Amino acid sequence: MRLVASGSGSGKRAVHLCYKPAMATDDDDPEALFHAAMKGARPLKGRRSRTTRRPPPVREQAPRAPATARRVPPVAKTTAPPLDPTSTTGLDRATADKLRRGKLDPDARLDLHGLTLAQAERTLARFLERAQSTGCRAVLVITGKGLREQDGRMSEGRIRAEFPHWLNRPENRARIYGVRTAHVRHGGGGAFYVMIRRPR
Repeated sequence: MRLVASGSGSGKRAVHLCYKPAMATDDDDPEALFHAAMKGARPLKGRRSRTTRRPPPVREQAPRAPATARRVPPVAKTTAPPLDPTSTTGLDRATADKLRRGKLDPDARLDLHGLTLAQAERTLARFLERAQSTGCRAVLVITGKGLREQDGRMSEGRIRAEFPHWLNRPENRARIYGVRTAHVRHGGGGAFYVMIRRPR
């Protein structure tokens, strides 16, 4: 606001009030007002000037995904071919030849005579597990021929008939790599050589 004097021919002056709006300022920004007020000010001797700094903007971080437990891969199933005492599956030529001639002495032996089928199956599984853990390479399992006459025909014993199926169960098959009918000096057709894998 300012005073403006105006005169007329009579020599009298009239004083008028003239209002002029002030320039707009950013009243909403207190920091700008502070800097405007402190413009030209000098720091006291021996003191450093302090300048206000705006805090760095806060960056929003995406929430972290919750930690999940590691998935344990399933145990791989064996893809080895089934073993047959009448074949040389899994055996190299030198080993098969030694077994055929009875030149390989077994490290341990198991006799399944007198056991029921369930007892014989469990005993065989424990025997193979123990044979592998103790480092056996070849073992002898005696099933007996068990020949008997049925309907006018001779049939083999039940333990001997089930023995190849027991060997091919996954838990047993993973511990052995070959089987062969024993030489006559080790029992012939009533016994079998079983070759044990090295423990991993």
